[in-house]
Amino acid sequence: MQLDPATVIFALLAVFVLWKLRSVLGERTGMEQPPGAGPSPSAFAPQSAPIDDALRWKDFAERGSPVWSGLDEVSRAQPGFEPRAFLDGASQAYKLVVQAFSAGDEATLRSLTSDDVFGSFKAALADRAAKGETLETTFVGFQDLKIVEAASDPVGCRISVRFDAQFITVTRDRAGEVVEGDPAKTSSIIDIWTFARRNDASAPNWTLVATSPTQ
Repeated sequence: MQLDPATVIFALLAVFVLWKLRSVLGERTGMEQPPGAGPSPSAFAPQSAPIDDALRWKDFAERGSPVWSGLDEVSRAQPGFEPRAFLDGASQAYKLVVQAFSAGDEATLRSLTSDDVFGSFKAALADRAAKGETLETTFVGFQDLKIVEAASDPVGCRISVRFDAQFITVTRDRAGEVVEGDPAKTSSIIDIWTFARRNDASAPNWTLVATSPTQ
């Protein structure tokens, strides 16, 4: 069965909420099927030009490294996989989730995450609402993003990406006073996010299944 290239799904926790969620989101889960179809920008289409096997991952991994071997595994398990499209999708979907989490948009978050990750988002949103707080998040840009792990097994594939991103985040109380963050300060957050997709999945999406902070 021919598999279409995947649309990657990303989720971003703001500075204040990241601290609260990491202990839960850091747990890895199985290869969950995506609960719903996420965004599928046309930019995720596979490249038609053939790629020299000796050079195919040169922009994404060091030849002979575990990441290089892992990308080979993913490519064999899921024909049509293309890491440039994967990372391009990352930068687009990342921004979607920033906006959804800041706005408390559970429907969008539900479509972009696995059950466990969505459960953590939902709990954080409920906690924020109970306190009467609002979150304002502005995505500034990426310092860097790269694939740091890739692997496949008979069930599915996993890819981990390291994100170094900058934001301006502010949490306000019911009176509109700032209780966390600084509207004039840019903060840098570095995290590793793991995505999974079953090899027999009919939908093209990858699902966010775990996150962990870097040291």
